Amino acid sequence: MDHRRPQDDGDEVRGPRPARQRSVGMQIRGDLLYGRNAVRESLRAGKRDHRRLFIAEGVREDERINETVELAKSMDVLVERVPRMLLDDLTKGGNHQGVAMEAGEFPYTELEDIIAAEGTILIMDHLNDPQNFGTLMRAADAAGIAGIVLPQDRSVSVSPAVVNSSSGAVEHLRVAMTPNLARALDKIEESGRWIVGLDEDETASDIFTTTVPTPVALVLGAEGSGLSPIVRKRCQVILRLPMRGHVDSLNAATAGSIVLYDLLRRELTED
Repeated sequence: MDHRRPQDDGDEVRGPRPARQRSVGMQIRGDLLYGRNAVRESLRAGKRDHRRLFIAEGVREDERINETVELAKSMDVLVERVPRMLLDDLTKGGNHQGVAMEAGEFPYTELEDIIAAEGTILIMDHLNDPQNFGTLMRAADAAGIAGIVLPQDRSVSVSPAVVNSSSGAVEHLRVAMTPNLARALDKIEESGRWIVGLDEDETASDIFTTTVPTPVALVLGAEGSGLSPIVRKRCQVILRLPMRGHVDSLNAATAGSIVLYDLLRRELTED
């Protein structure tokens, strides 16, 4: 059986694997973003301090890479052609697609700025899976939410892996981190938004038959454990998705995406 890794979309056609080149002496300050969409969207958003753009030697260039290079040059970002093995090492085997970017850390937003913005606020009650978080961020950006609130402890953060899994969408979003999620919820409620939790509890209300005034603050619980008791107490209503198939639950990213779009539908209908 052939166990070779399948060729990435847009990669160059390669011959026998050369001797591995280690990234000795290559120091990265801040974050190393990777992936064609992730790097391009970070440049488009323009929130970070972008320092160096790395393009793998021999990579088959497409419209995304050409646009990324032009964006980098227009922002006076150094563009370097480097061996692919170097990017493999720097990204620890991540799916970089021949593109990576040395950039400053993600700039978090103040909670008050998110509260002041229009639309739904998405709150993560100790979500820990980067892939789920990234996928959810892509839907959140598409739905045009006001922002995301994360607890500082025992929670996923905006890491390069999250940027990659969100296809760079998180770079366009307002994200705040708070040391006290309960107090943050109190401030959000004071702004006039209902605090709405999403859970699988049988006592929760069916989202499709429940009236919910928008915009709201939607709270998603951690994988497996759901909403924490202190957060659940602050919710005016707990919603659930009706399950008519053979599985009894959806992962956080899928469930959250469905609810975000249902809330957007309600906002558009009310307008």
